[in-house]
Amino acid sequence: MSEEINNDRDIQENIEESAEEVKENLEETSNKMQAGAKAIGKKILHPERDLVTEYRKEKIKEVFD
Repeated sequence: MSEEINNDRDIQENIEESAEEVKENLEETSNKMQAGAKAIGKKILHPERDLVTEYRKEKIKEVFD
């Protein structure tokens, strides 16, 4: 019986760790998408600007917000 309880706890801990990892990955992906969208918007308004540079600027802004 105690082995069963330990297994249930291990399973629950694994689920919680996995859920936290998924949440962190979703937040990171969301931040990248937002930075990309903003960079594309700036590129449309200012075609002479470099898209990669604009993306990097927006990514840095996301980190500090």
